[in-house]
Amino acid sequence: MSSTLCLISSSLCLISSSLYDSGLFKGEDRTALSPTGSQSAVSPCRPESFLHRVGHREDRRTDCVSESKPSTLDEEEAEGVEQLRKNIESRLKVALPTDLGSALTDGVVLCHLANHVRPRSVSSIHVPSPAVPKLTMAKCRRNVENFLEACRRIGVPPSDLCLPLHILEEKGLPLVAGTVSALLQLAPPRHSVSTATTATPPSKQTLSVSEDL
Repeated sequence: MSSTLCLISSSLCLISSSLYDSGLFKGEDRTALSPTGSQSAVSPCRPESFLHRVGHREDRRTDCVSESKPSTLDEEEAEGVEQLRKNIESRLKVALPTDLGSALTDGVVLCHLANHVRPRSVSSIHVPSPAVPKLTMAKCRRNVENFLEACRRIGVPPSDLCLPLHILEEKGLPLVAGTVSALLQLAPPRHSVSTATTATPPSKQTLSVSEDL
């Protein structure tokens, strides 16, 4: 029995050695068949293709950023903004600061302008006070929305109305200028306006009612 087992084991050893020496287990075939070998053959292309895609995305992102940069006002828009300043200063007899956009963001000046065109068109205006020198965003928005609503009631066409963000975020002064211009076209003649305002000054009354404490 022991001799039989020895013969069987020696036969198995001979078979395994012959298979090892055959072409099935040569180095090049094992490399081609092994998982690590296939991954190493493919892997050099992956990082390159990934970087290629990332580069294209970065190029597109750069193009979008360059296109979204705010452009400066052209000559016509600059003239409209300057006319906006002159209209407000001449109507309200005030001197506006150099930064016109920031002077209009709280809506106070615009509400007074609407009341100048039609008295009491804005019944309540939030204005700064010595205790609260700067209005909150909520009160600024309320002033701006009241101004635009007054413009609608007075008769400004919807196509000439700017959006609240154009005033609050200083993103559309030319559009604000168009709204104010359309509003002033609906104003009565200067002499009748001056007579009405001298008789009953609405700004004083609204200031006393709506001044923030």
